[in-house]
Amino acid sequence: MPTPTRPRRSPNPPPRGLRFVLAAVCAVALTACSDPGPTQEAAPAGLLALVRGPDGTTLTGWGATGGDGSQVKLPPGETTWVSAGRANVLVATLASGKTDTSDPVHLGRPLAWRPVRAKVPTGETPKGPDYFATWDPEGGRFATLAGDLLAGDGIRVVLIDPSVDTAFEIPLDRAAVAAPPAWIDGDRLVVVTGDAAAPGSAIVDTTTGELADGPAGARLLATSGNGRRIATMAGQGAPIVIRDKAGWLSGDGSSIGSIEPPDGSTTAIAFALDTAGERLAVAWAARDGSVSVAVHDGRSGWRRVAQPKIGAATGAVVTWMR
Repeated sequence: MPTPTRPRRSPNPPPRGLRFVLAAVCAVALTACSDPGPTQEAAPAGLLALVRGPDGTTLTGWGATGGDGSQVKLPPGETTWVSAGRANVLVATLASGKTDTSDPVHLGRPLAWRPVRAKVPTGETPKGPDYFATWDPEGGRFATLAGDLLAGDGIRVVLIDPSVDTAFEIPLDRAAVAAPPAWIDGDRLVVVTGDAAAPGSAIVDTTTGELADGPAGARLLATSGNGRRIATMAGQGAPIVIRDKAGWLSGDGSSIGSIEPPDGSTTAIAFALDTAGERLAVAWAARDGSVSVAVHDGRSGWRRVAQPKIGAATGAVVTWMR
């Protein structure tokens, strides 16, 4: 396998995806009394929810005051996935298999988007379609899965630096599950492999292109922005387990929290840890097909501390601004 050249990281980058994951295809230490945890209003601060409803897909962001949130403009075309990077620059994955990046998000202000036109060192555009574009911990480049996920053919990890329009491809050489990649540090990410019934994982070294077997058993993964914590779900209807990343990688079986589907819900379809790994946003699917979003806080024993309003929804993706 050829060794990719590591992309240059710009200090100031400008900044098909999951059809809303799984819908288509503990001892917990409480904080001291001096820290009562977040208020209902502040709990969703920094949250972004991409919501599919009867009138189309919308993106809503919440500031420090919570409330109903603010609508954020989406790029032209249908957006199926969104991820926030450094300085609140967003990358959107479109149903067309393309990606767009935004200017920094300021809630309540207009937002401009631009298509990503990155090329590999030969000058060619990587063959898509792209899925699940997800920013790295530093927020300056993002990774996608590319290829035919349904057939499992030609699946690649594509690393893109949109500030200089460079792309580097790493062949997976194994079947991949339709799930977003999760960065575990600045140079490594995890891809869910195998199939939904028996998922495994591959750890991809983005500096060398080398692959290593990772822990098995998780159908969905999400890491905190700083890469220190990971949330996992074994399959539809299973609890979401929050773990220390190092413990998960070593297979020690430890956890720091576990969240069962709430009454009336059947499964989580998407979830995201914030930068510090203290809050987990979850899109929960109900038995009637509706979807709601909740924020769970580790400083409050991972209980639900907020349920932001997203209206009538049949799908949702969540991410946190940085």
